[in-house]
Amino acid sequence: MFARERQESIAKLIQEKESVTVVELSELYDISEVTIRKDLEELQRQRRIIRTHGGAVSMYKPTSAFSFQDLSVKCIEEKQRIARVAAELIADGDSIMLDGSTTVQELAKLIVDSEKRDLTIITTSLNTAMLFKDRDSVTVMLIGGLLNFKMNTTESVTAEKQLRELYADKSFVGINGIDSEFGFSTFSPYEAAIKRSFADSAREPYLLADHTKFDKKYMVKVAGLEKSYRAIITNRKHGCDYSEYERKIDILYAE
Repeated sequence: MFARERQESIAKLIQEKESVTVVELSELYDISEVTIRKDLEELQRQRRIIRTHGGAVSMYKPTSAFSFQDLSVKCIEEKQRIARVAAELIADGDSIMLDGSTTVQELAKLIVDSEKRDLTIITTSLNTAMLFKDRDSVTVMLIGGLLNFKMNTTESVTAEKQLRELYADKSFVGINGIDSEFGFSTFSPYEAAIKRSFADSAREPYLLADHTKFDKKYMVKVAGLEKSYRAIITNRKHGCDYSEYERKIDILYAE
């Protein structure tokens, strides 16, 4: 079987099964795992599948298909640069809302290691909450709700209601897709509602997103670009044109 035929077959299989592992594909097609990984990389380049840790999922598989580990290793250097810019916005005494996205967790790590004092952290993320367990001068409020075991976050109407009854100085959230016309979007209605609550419940809401999130839109709209977040914090990518976005929302760049 030629590479193109095999890749076409793999793409159809992933669409049917929604997720596969490299080991499964290697055994099925009787070729090396190295070759399978190259096939998956090519299919991802064509935007037909999404690579995960040890395999791949359909482009139409919801967020629950990904574990926190899958997402945390993607664009890690860019996420860390974005987090450093966000950390500079935090002052002593701030109340801060943090969602469960991987970029925001990089920000949480910087807050833990900083000398900022008298902070209140409000979060839907178990991972983030536990980062502060040995940190002095920080109060942590964990929002309750249904537990998403893949992401270690709480969600549901219960979590949304709790967030809307609070108010913070600043909030920081991640996102799946940003489109100049459609706005900010994600896979899940629950997740979209939580992100809206983070934006509405803070004096200064910020959205953290690396360059791979631009020019993409997903099933559920979170908000339009205008009058939703104070700014997007992202990294510059050579060849990317952000001018359409800059006309609608402020963008802070991580160099």
